[in-house]
Amino acid sequence: MERVLPLFTWREDAVLGRLRENRISLQNRISALPRMSHRRVELQAKLKELTARELAMTLQITGNSVR
Repeated sequence: MERVLPLFTWREDAVLGRLRENRISLQNRISALPRMSHRRVELQAKLKELTARELAMTLQITGNSVR
């Protein structure tokens, strides 16, 4: 399996940084909402989607795959 050098993944690293910032922002917004809020449920779904995208991109960069 071929390993990608970090120097060649600067674009992907920038995207990952933005995804992480978005996740932190969403977590803060979610924590401020009431537990049974419809908006909270929507934001939690968005958080799950962002987390999945972040994990997929991390796996892509490191050259690992889900088995």
